[in-house]
Amino acid sequence: MQYLIFVAIVFAFVLIIFIEGMIRERKAKQVYREWLKDSRGKRNTKPLSAEEISNISRYSKREAERYKSEFYVDDITWKDLSFDDIFSDMETCSCILGEEMLYHRLRCPGLDNDDEDYTHFVKLREYFEEHEDDRIAVQEILHDIGINRKTSIVTVFEYVNSLKSESNIQHYIMILLMLVSIGMIFVFPGVGVIMLVAAMVISLGTYLTKKKAMDPVIVTFNYTAKMLKASDRLKKLAPEVLKVDIERLNDCREPLKSVLRKSIWLTTGSASMDNPAMLLEEYLKMFFHIDLIMINLLIKLLKERTEEIATLRRILGTIDASIAAGSYKESLERVCLPEFAGDEHCFNIKNCIHPLIEEAVPNSIETNGPVLLTGSNASGKSTFLKTVAISAIFAQSLGYVPAESYKAPRFAIYTSMALSDSILNGESYFIVEIKSLKRILDAKENGYPVLCCIDEVLRGTNTIERIAASTQILKCFSDKAYIPFAATHDIELTKLLEDDYTNYHFDEEITGDDDVCFNYRMKKGPAVSRNAIKLLKVLNYDDKLIKDAEDMVEKFTETHKWG
Repeated sequence: MQYLIFVAIVFAFVLIIFIEGMIRERKAKQVYREWLKDSRGKRNTKPLSAEEISNISRYSKREAERYKSEFYVDDITWKDLSFDDIFSDMETCSCILGEEMLYHRLRCPGLDNDDEDYTHFVKLREYFEEHEDDRIAVQEILHDIGINRKTSIVTVFEYVNSLKSESNIQHYIMILLMLVSIGMIFVFPGVGVIMLVAAMVISLGTYLTKKKAMDPVIVTFNYTAKMLKASDRLKKLAPEVLKVDIERLNDCREPLKSVLRKSIWLTTGSASMDNPAMLLEEYLKMFFHIDLIMINLLIKLLKERTEEIATLRRILGTIDASIAAGSYKESLERVCLPEFAGDEHCFNIKNCIHPLIEEAVPNSIETNGPVLLTGSNASGKSTFLKTVAISAIFAQSLGYVPAESYKAPRFAIYTSMALSDSILNGESYFIVEIKSLKRILDAKENGYPVLCCIDEVLRGTNTIERIAASTQILKCFSDKAYIPFAATHDIELTKLLEDDYTNYHFDEEITGDDDVCFNYRMKKGPAVSRNAIKLLKVLNYDDKLIKDAEDMVEKFTETHKWG
C-alpha cells in the first residue's frame, strides 16, 4: 500500500510541474506578443558584439561561395559604410535564421533586374507591414526556433556532416541497468537504492562524456525539428502571401518527418529551476541517454538531407528577415521605393539621409556621370559618399531607400574610404590604398555597372605625385562602366578633371563670434572658401603663425611657388 502512495505522490508532483510549466509558457507568450506590438518600428537597443556578428556572417559567406553570388559586398566596403552598426540597429528578428538571412541580403544586393527572390522578399515585407495580426502570429511561430549567437549554426551543421553514427548497445545496457535498479527498490529496498545510486552515477558519467562530443549534433537536430514544427504551424496559419513558401516547406518536410516524430527528446534549452518541466526532462535524458540514442538513429538521415534542411533555413529565414526589414523601414525619418533604371546610366536621389545619423541633413543629386566633391574637413563630404552607397545597397537588398526618391540601375558597389596601414602584412598606407583602388578598377570586368565612392584619393603620398596619379586614376573611373563619387582636398583636381567630372562642394562659415558653422548642404561647383587657416584662429593659435601662413598662401597664389 505504501508503494502505491509513493507512486501517487510522484505522479501528482510530476503533474503539478507540467501544469505550472504550461501556465508559465502561456504568460511568456502573452508578454512576447505585447512586446512585438510595442517594438514595431523601433531599432534594436542591444548592440551586437563583434563575435556575434561574426557568427551570424558565416552563413552569408558560405552561401556566397556555394551559389557563386554575382556580387558580394567586400570587407573594405562593409567596414567603410559601418554596416555592422546598421545591421545591429536593424536586427529585430525572431530567430537565428532571420538574422542570418537579413545579414546575407545586405551582403549580397542583387544585380538581376528579374530577381525573383528580391521580388518575393519585397512582397513579404509589404504584406507584413499591412497585416499586423498575421505578422505577430508568424513572429510567434518563428520565435520558437530560437536565437543562439554564441556559435555559428553553419559551423555546427558542417560538423555534423563529418560524423558517423555509432552503436546504441552501450546506451541500451545503461537503460536496462537503471530499470533493474528501480525494480529492485520494490523487492529489496536497501539493495535497490544502492544499485540505483550506482547506476545513476555510471549513467551520468557516461552521458556527460558522450554528450560533449554530441552537443553540435543535438543542436542540429534541435533546429531541424523546430524548423519542421514551424513549417507545420505556418501551414495552419496559411496566409496567401506564403502559399508558395508553404508548398516548398511541405516538400522538404516529407523526407524529414522521422526527425519530427523523435524530436521530443532532442530539444535543448536552458534547464533551470525557473522551468521545472524542462529540468525534469533534462534529468530523464541524462539518466536514460534518450537523446544520444535518437541521434545515432537519425544522424545518417540528417547527412542525406542537407539540401532539404538548407531550403528550410532559407525560406523561414527570408520570412523573418522581411519582417525585421519592414520594422526598420518604419524607423526611418523618410523612405521611398526604388526605381531601377535598367540600362540607363544615372544616379538620381532626392533628399537622402544617412540612417545612423539623427536629424541628418538631406541632400540630393541627379547625375549620369562622375561627381567630384570638394570642401573642408567635417563639412559633410564623407557622410554624403556613404549615404549614396548605403542607399544603393538598401535599394537592391531591402527594396526601399532612406530618401524621397531614388532612380538608378543595379550596381556592384565599392568604396575606398576609411583605410589604414596593415602592420601584419607589412603594408604602408599608400600600398593599402592603391590596392583598394585597383580592386575597383578591376570590378568592371564582371560586366555590371559599378558605383564607387572614393574619399581622398592617394592621400598617402606627396602632393605632386598624388595630383598626377589621382587625375589619371579618376579619369579611368569616367569610363561608362562606372558612376564614381570622389571627394578630395586637392582643389587642382577640379580644373584637371572639369571635362570628365561634375563639381560639387560642401563648405562652412566662420561667424562673427569666431565660431565654425556647417550647414552640410551640397552645392554645385568647386569649393571656393579657404577657411582652414581661419579655423586655427578659432582655436586660439598664435596670431603670428596665422599671419605667416596667410602670407604664404597669398604668395603661392600669385607665383605658384613656395617661398
